[in-house]
Amino acid sequence: MARYLGNELQLIHLFVHLVNVGGFSQVAKELGMPIATVSRKITKLEESLDTQLIMRSTRKLRLTEEGSRLFARYQNAVAYFDSCGDTGLEKPEGTLRIAAPVSIISMIFMEVINAFSKTYPDIQLHITQNNSSIDLIDEGVDVAIVGGAQPDSSWVSKSLGVLDYGLFASPAYLAARSALTHPSQLPQHSLIKVWPLFNWSMQHIDGERFYYEGPAKLTLGDIHGAVKACVDDGGILYGPALFMKQELNQGLLLPVLPEWQGEQRRISLLYHQRSQQPLKVKLFIEFMQQRATGLFDRH
Repeated sequence: MARYLGNELQLIHLFVHLVNVGGFSQVAKELGMPIATVSRKITKLEESLDTQLIMRSTRKLRLTEEGSRLFARYQNAVAYFDSCGDTGLEKPEGTLRIAAPVSIISMIFMEVINAFSKTYPDIQLHITQNNSSIDLIDEGVDVAIVGGAQPDSSWVSKSLGVLDYGLFASPAYLAARSALTHPSQLPQHSLIKVWPLFNWSMQHIDGERFYYEGPAKLTLGDIHGAVKACVDDGGILYGPALFMKQELNQGLLLPVLPEWQGEQRRISLLYHQRSQQPLKVKLFIEFMQQRATGLFDRH
């Protein structure tokens, strides 16, 4: 492939940028050229190299083995070339697209989001809140806030904190029911399930494990509603203690079977691997990581 470097440098530069941003429409917008032109130039590069670099059978950008090798060979060189032309005048501006579950922004991150917005007034934040899985590339997402394991290795994950799950109920609900001494008694109670953990996994401090996948009196996709129902004597809720911090401090909710520990769910930032991140993305990632330490303190 090296013999084509002199003739195809511009095409290789375009190819590396295409991989960095994750799609034809994105690189066309970034470089200010029609999508058809981008596609034609990539095809020309493939013809010159006599090899297929990109799989075009899906909407996603999928590299062939040869495409991955070409990107790995030239990504640092292209990044260095681009940095030589950097005037240092890049401004923190534009639209930053963020994806997150329905409740997690308002329950944990809203104050930090507001602080970021005030610090960088020329960056507009577009936040998509959805409990369903979305295609981050197809949706044009810059950064996602996610929970649990992330199987897609093409995205970089940075931990923000951990949510500790447990059982909670209102004092009035507990006073009106027989004492609960073991999770096996849960089917005798009104239970509240909330996304994403509809089945409950618990472990006693002595090591005994219990798993509940039975029915619930109320099942929701929004933790706000689940906490309200729990405070209103609706039953026992399995959820993250952090999301009930205020209610626990005020005595509106009490831990149930506190010697039984629920699951731990890691919350992370997810973003696309690029040799050069847009300034708005870099600033947001740094801002969130710097302020994440105190956000998961439930006391």
